[in-house]
Amino acid sequence: MSNGSVPQHILIIGAGVFGLSTALSLLSHPTYNATRITVIDGSPSLPNPSGSSVDASRIVRADYANKHYAQLASQAQELWRDRRKEAWGGEGRYHEPGFVLTADADKDAYLRESLANVRDLAREDGCNVDLSKIRELRGAEEIRKATGYESVSGDHGYANFNSGWADAEACVAYALRRIQSESDGRVTIRPGAQVARLVFSGSDCQGVELAGGEQIQADLTVLAAGAWSPSLIDLQGRCLATGQTMAYLDITPEEQAAMGNRPTIMNMSRGMFVIPPRGNELKIARHGYGYRNPVRISRAVIDPGVSNGIGPGDVEVSVPKVGIPIPLEAEEALREALGEVLPQMVDRPFTRTRICWYCDTPSGDFLITFHPQFNNLFLATGGSGHGFKFFPVIGDKIVAAIQGTLEPALAQIWSWRSQEDLCGMIKSGGDGGDGGEEFTACEDGSRAGRKGMLLDEEMRRRTS
Repeated sequence: MSNGSVPQHILIIGAGVFGLSTALSLLSHPTYNATRITVIDGSPSLPNPSGSSVDASRIVRADYANKHYAQLASQAQELWRDRRKEAWGGEGRYHEPGFVLTADADKDAYLRESLANVRDLAREDGCNVDLSKIRELRGAEEIRKATGYESVSGDHGYANFNSGWADAEACVAYALRRIQSESDGRVTIRPGAQVARLVFSGSDCQGVELAGGEQIQADLTVLAAGAWSPSLIDLQGRCLATGQTMAYLDITPEEQAAMGNRPTIMNMSRGMFVIPPRGNELKIARHGYGYRNPVRISRAVIDPGVSNGIGPGDVEVSVPKVGIPIPLEAEEALREALGEVLPQMVDRPFTRTRICWYCDTPSGDFLITFHPQFNNLFLATGGSGHGFKFFPVIGDKIVAAIQGTLEPALAQIWSWRSQEDLCGMIKSGGDGGDGGEEFTACEDGSRAGRKGMLLDEEMRRRTS
């Protein structure tokens, strides 16, 4: 809060990882014992089937080239490993068969830094990382032995058998159940609450107006809407919705038994990854630069400054487009990757496909901070395709940021960056120009594939 007082009512926009984790942390913090909390989400049903937090599986690993994320992920993993029924990893929500990262020479730097970080974590006192479960892989034969697959692209890499994966949809459902059971009536969860706009009085954010005209007033509004965040407030090139692709295929019980305990594999040079199957279903996906879906929307919707004398007009914002098949380009790329890892399945039909919408930032760092222009508006977004694994701990960090007690290192990397800093990030990523830089791709070092793809252009190939 801008005046330091404890808010009587906190409104959280978004029932995904950042939003639900924040609600859980608020409930456990004595400061907010008298605070009402409302969580709203545009989806008629929760977990939101279109949210990036909801899917068959998400990778849980401390394998980061950035030491701050490696450390935080390691802290989260201690909670994921708790397999009691009432804990994060219980009821089959978490599995730990390992993670194998491979690469060609172009991604050697990211992979090398990631390996160094997890080894450093394993050497720290009190850190629950087993150094003996981390080993370098030199050549195709060592990769084959570590993964159990006959062919995995990449000529080198490493295996970390401290890493695993979680059932994403089950974890969101678990968080929702915990909120409902622990709230003592203080938390209201409202699905089907589509936000039309944020409501302001001068520079004070007062809540939201829903699509039907209803207004929800709050002392503090937390924007945790993931890829929908940039369409609710002007984030000025700090966040971008990008569509990532995945496909699923049925496998036999025998194939499930053979692959179910293999490690997740990811080729950093191509962005392709395969998570161990469950329920006789295999998922293959791409962690790339993604597709943009630029849409013209009224500037007045995302910029309250319009009413304060700034000129009106339209702005172009990438907006998630859900419920459609993946582009042909993605289908061909996923099929090619499937043919390399599991050639016997290359012609097997995909039972379904999905576009998962990331909220990317230029550097891949989260955006967890108060808005610098508007009072009582807190931003908890910018997951950049890697926020899920922090589900058990990110809410505590968000609440600490609200209170001004977040560790300085995290506060810095999750801050509202200056335009100068943003331009520097874009230039270092290779998209720079002569003062006209535009944020079109996340440059955290983990992405691969083509840049600059537009969803509509790629979708037209399906009908041409």
